Amino acid sequence: MLTIRRRTFLMMALLLPPSVALAADPDPLAEAMGALAREKSAAEQYAVVLATVGKKDMTTYLRGISLYADAKAEFDGLIAQLATGLREGRDPTTSEAFKQALQRAAEKRIAFTSFVTNDVIGKSEGAKPGLPALIVAAPELIKAITDSGLSIWTMFHKVGKQKQDEILGDLEHLKWDSFAKLAPN
Repeated sequence: MLTIRRRTFLMMALLLPPSVALAADPDPLAEAMGALAREKSAAEQYAVVLATVGKKDMTTYLRGISLYADAKAEFDGLIAQLATGLREGRDPTTSEAFKQALQRAAEKRIAFTSFVTNDVIGKSEGAKPGLPALIVAAPELIKAITDSGLSIWTMFHKVGKQKQDEILGDLEHLKWDSFAKLAPN
């Protein structure tokens, strides 16, 4: 016999749209893609801050652009390696080249966002722009991206061709935008 509380919960669950009802069930692929998307979004937001606040000091501004370009190149390369590993059936997390690319990407992203935090925002007068909280230690960032890569790899090999193509397309969209595209005129 159902209690009133259980009956109410069951009725509410049945009345909710499927997307809301399923939201409580974590999707490892969505979480993994979300982690990579957060990295992209955060880095791009830091780049916009650099583009708007950092122009006051041309040396700092150019250094920031260089750091962003380095981090973008490493993350884009990492995503390309992950996609290639998926297509070829190789677990990228067991690849020494992938581990090295992951290390470089984490270090470059941290170098860029730390630079913007310390040398651009930290030295600007007036209101400080609100930026997303980031992982600031390389080992933590490496673990988060490794976990994401492994989840993506695992799910990729459990789904059909159409879903695999969608995953590869989603990965392509996770490459960072160029600084020129992010910088307002």
